Amino acid sequence: MDRKTLEYMTDRTKKATVIVNKIDELSKQAERLINAEEIKFSWRDNGVTLDSVGYSGRRASARVVANIKTFAVEAINEEIQQLEEELAAL
Repeated sequence: MDRKTLEYMTDRTKKATVIVNKIDELSKQAERLINAEEIKFSWRDNGVTLDSVGYSGRRASARVVANIKTFAVEAINEEIQQLEEELAAL
């Protein structure tokens, strides 16, 4: 193996590691959302933070929370699928 090949393989390995870590992070986030009974959005200048929080007894929001959870988990799964395709292309 020459130096150029080693550099190429090292670069691909680093990229693959970043992708795998992101997939793991997204999978954990989806799991937390699935188990959440309420969702909390934190709006900031540079983005939105989505956190799951414990149930506070507000039954009126249950359907809204369920819809948000479904949408968020679907979006996460789509992102995971895209990342897995990128990983396979490496």
